[in-house]
Amino acid sequence: MKLTDYEKDKIESQCQPLIEKLQSHYVSKNPDKKYNYLVNIYLKWYRNNLYFCGKYKSESPDRIADEFEDKFVRLKSTGKDKFDFSYMRHTGQWSLVASDLTLNECLEMIENTPTFHPIG
Repeated sequence: MKLTDYEKDKIESQCQPLIEKLQSHYVSKNPDKKYNYLVNIYLKWYRNNLYFCGKYKSESPDRIADEFEDKFVRLKSTGKDKFDFSYMRHTGQWSLVASDLTLNECLEMIENTPTFHPIG
């Protein structure tokens, strides 16, 4: 089932309060610039997959890149208000946690489980 732009916008608006909460908790106003630091948390669509992403910045003299993106949760639309919930493991592989969850159930899991938060 392909999502319309309207459906994607509606889903994003439901996710926005959680994004703002994660931003206020993990995006530091005065980061330690010796290490990679989180500068933004946002949503990104690819086909019917909604990704929760963190944008990191690096100012170390040994850095490989000035900025990079890290996806930490993937919600795959499987039907009307149904999603497969996966998170990015430390191994760099997606791990399916649950199938056929509602968006609200997914958002509650993200909010209440630090494993599904960005690395701050």
